[in-house]
Amino acid sequence: MYFNFKKMRESEFWKKFISDSLFESERNFGSFLNNLREATGVSITDGIDELYFSNSWIGDNSMVIKGVFDKARVYDYISRDTLYKKIDYPGGISVYKQTETNFNFYFRDDFTVCASNYLKILENTFTVSDTSVSGLLNNTELMKSIGDIIHKENIWMVTNQQLFIRGIFENFSEIDISGNDMQKSTDSNDINHYDDTTQSMQLYNVYKSIQSLSISFLMTDELQVLMQSYCEDNSSAGELKNRMDAIFALAKLSTAFTKKPAPVIRILEKIDTEVYDRTVYVSLKFTQEDINEIRKQRIF
Repeated sequence: MYFNFKKMRESEFWKKFISDSLFESERNFGSFLNNLREATGVSITDGIDELYFSNSWIGDNSMVIKGVFDKARVYDYISRDTLYKKIDYPGGISVYKQTETNFNFYFRDDFTVCASNYLKILENTFTVSDTSVSGLLNNTELMKSIGDIIHKENIWMVTNQQLFIRGIFENFSEIDISGNDMQKSTDSNDINHYDDTTQSMQLYNVYKSIQSLSISFLMTDELQVLMQSYCEDNSSAGELKNRMDAIFALAKLSTAFTKKPAPVIRILEKIDTEVYDRTVYVSLKFTQEDINEIRKQRIF
């Protein structure tokens, strides 16, 4: 994931709806930011300009943070906090470890902090230079997917991992449209075994054809959300679009019959799906009025 907080803070949407508290409750990402704020004094609303975040299914989380840091504050804070310890490496590199949360970070330079809960990841970055071809640069397929993302200015995330893509599309396939949850296999590792008696727009055969998926957000005076699914061929892209259209159509019917609040219907009406070659685009815009109604009626 990539965040450009410096640009987002300039938007009207950010000024009215976003704060540090939005991220604090997130279990992994939020706790990392809290630790960083306590140690360095910077936060998403003051000091952090850009942030790259990567995680894995086994719990390895890493961040690269660009911003303005007060090193003297950090050294003073860590010397007084018994939960921190300093680990010195050759070349004058010092890693600071918060033992309670296993949060490790070091200053790459005056404006860059590298952090992770897995010390080996940080150690692998010590010898990386601006001219090194390593890490993400070796993943040519994912780099192409990043290049194809339309909204790169504020927030985007991208993955080509099937398990992650599966999780996203299972959220769609589990929408309880008819009042009956789709029955799934008791074996969580079996991605092929589902009870398809309800036919409530199962996407489990479709997501397997997706080679990469990205979600991006653009903030102005409103919030634009775009999901891009890059499929293995034109046929699977067309099938995915048809499935998505059917899900949203049934969701609209469901909200009408169950007398859901008007903002839900209005938001569903705004969803647009398009397909170009092998990519399916699902887009949605939230206005300030939409957000205010969502908060007022506690829809989500």
